[in-house]
Amino acid sequence: MVVAHPDDEIIGTGGTISKLHAEGKTIKVIVFHLGGESVRSARDLAAGEDVRHRELKAVSDYLGFSHEAWAIQEITDRREVVRKLVEEIRRFKPDVVFTHASHDRHHLHSSVSSAVTEASWHASQLYYLDLGEPWRTSSVYYFEVWDLFTSPSFVVDITALMDRKKKAMSLYSSQLEAFPTIMDYIEALARVRGFEAGAKYAEAFQRAPVLPEIR
Repeated sequence: MVVAHPDDEIIGTGGTISKLHAEGKTIKVIVFHLGGESVRSARDLAAGEDVRHRELKAVSDYLGFSHEAWAIQEITDRREVVRKLVEEIRRFKPDVVFTHASHDRHHLHSSVSSAVTEASWHASQLYYLDLGEPWRTSSVYYFEVWDLFTSPSFVVDITALMDRKKKAMSLYSSQLEAFPTIMDYIEALARVRGFEAGAKYAEAFQRAPVLPEIR
């Protein structure tokens, strides 16, 4: 999973992460930027980033995923970022990659989505062979944060896991301060997606146009 900031993974996929972990799947979250400037009580950016990193570790320990923070606030050298992602995909060898929706209005969210989509294709091809052997990820899926899908490819029923999702989000205490109504948003979005699936709570995903599925 590749996200722009800590907490994006919970807003978009917190329940799905819990479900995959319960199924014994190995999960890794790559975070582009810790976003310390959103910590209002921090004296400076470095202090804010330290707070966000501690929160990310607490969440990863709670939900059972590993994580890595890359300190990329802006994608200024796209080729360098794509190469870094290709190398990570070939090293970790994921079956599925989750990332932001391509139409997300946050500039880093959409930039991350585009770079991950391209890198997932490059990783499967005979490109950048200095970065390892090609690895074909079966699927790349986009998740929702601020901008919603008109027609999701599928939804995941997280009714039994909604409390874990909310608990995980509560561990990002700095973000509850920065976005006081975020818990209401998370619950409302999950209810909307659950309604579509005939469940109480759900999370929505859209399949990225990277490679055709093999069946």
